[in-house]
Amino acid sequence: MSLNYFGTDGIRGRAYESPLSLSEVARWGLAWGQVARSKEISSLILGWDPRTSSEPMAQAFLQGLGGFPSIILGMVPTPAVAWVTQQTPGAWGVMFSASHNPPEDNGIKGFNGLGEKLEEGEEQAIEAAFGVAAVPDSPLLRLNPEEGPVERYLKHLGVVELPEGFPIVVDCAHGATAPFAPRVLRGVASWLGVPADGDHINVGVGSTHLGALQDSVIASGAELGIALDGDGDRCLLVDPKGTLVDGDQMLWLLAQDRLDAGEPLPGVVGTLMTNGALDAALASRGVAFVRTPVGDKFLLRELQVRGWDLAAEASGHLIQKREGPSGDGLATAIALLRALIRRPKDQRWSWRFEPWPLKLVNLHAKQRRTVEDCAALSAAMHDLEARHGGVGGSLRLVVRWSGTEPKLRLMAEAREPELLASAMHALEAAAKADLGMS
Repeated sequence: MSLNYFGTDGIRGRAYESPLSLSEVARWGLAWGQVARSKEISSLILGWDPRTSSEPMAQAFLQGLGGFPSIILGMVPTPAVAWVTQQTPGAWGVMFSASHNPPEDNGIKGFNGLGEKLEEGEEQAIEAAFGVAAVPDSPLLRLNPEEGPVERYLKHLGVVELPEGFPIVVDCAHGATAPFAPRVLRGVASWLGVPADGDHINVGVGSTHLGALQDSVIASGAELGIALDGDGDRCLLVDPKGTLVDGDQMLWLLAQDRLDAGEPLPGVVGTLMTNGALDAALASRGVAFVRTPVGDKFLLRELQVRGWDLAAEASGHLIQKREGPSGDGLATAIALLRALIRRPKDQRWSWRFEPWPLKLVNLHAKQRRTVEDCAALSAAMHDLEARHGGVGGSLRLVVRWSGTEPKLRLMAEAREPELLASAMHALEAAAKADLGMS
């Protein structure tokens, strides 16, 4: 059974429009409550980001719940909801946010008792209940946030005290971390994207709009910049020259920091889009590396299967299971700062790997054919991977169809530019022959 509303990160769309009109959000609340009861869930943990639509949506959802026991955290980062849920026996979590999306969007994210994203079967059950749910005839309830659980979350994060002569710039994206980041990041030289502002969340600031942060770091001579996103589950860095330090590089920094401290690190997890140079760098230190589909829920599942602790996406979702059940921008920032402060000043940025060159080509086809049915393309891929791929190889290929249109995506990544060019030429020619394209 396929999902009609849930994507890789909950339900998302334009606020106040289907499927997120207030009457539908009330129906989502009713459906969520029904499925939670059937799973013997005893309470729901609710939070929201500062978008102007988030609190009204939370109120409508609570109306639909119809008295189901709830702990209301108020305006908090998404990782706070995940962490409090994990710490509360018999609870599920619900967050109203559209993460890094613009202010006019919103969404509903669900967390299970582990503080991780709901399983597809649970999402299917909620969708089925939503399909037959009537708009509940119950009064709107007051939202009375509880401070205690959020304070425990902040205490769990801890505090990083920046040393003198280590100025940094932090961009909170006018999002949910804005009230809390100054409490855990002490000694920050300057702030961007503050205060929390639902009309300007992610607008020209944050992890998807790095220009203002890069300009500020360069102009002020800061040691680095930190960019968070609207709901606080992402973090990216920029170095003193304003160069992006993405999730792949951040994962490598934390891996090295643990290894240098003598901590065991059997393996880490990335995605199909993780740069091949990270795989090679980890192998040089004897650390295993495993890839998953794109999406933090897949990272979490792989960590659970392997009993590992560390995973990341290049976009800035970095998971440290010992710090919490989900990607957490503030926890990531704290860990990265501590790792950088421990390094000698003249080696503060010398640890980075050189990313492999990458090329992506999109071919618009008249109709889809499975990759397995594309004989020439399959043969080209097999030949290239036999000669240059595999563990420790110098070439990596990703070939897949778009999820929404007849567009074949060809991606090649190679240690050497010449190999990249020849591999992509062979892939593109083979794919065009199979798809009848000139």
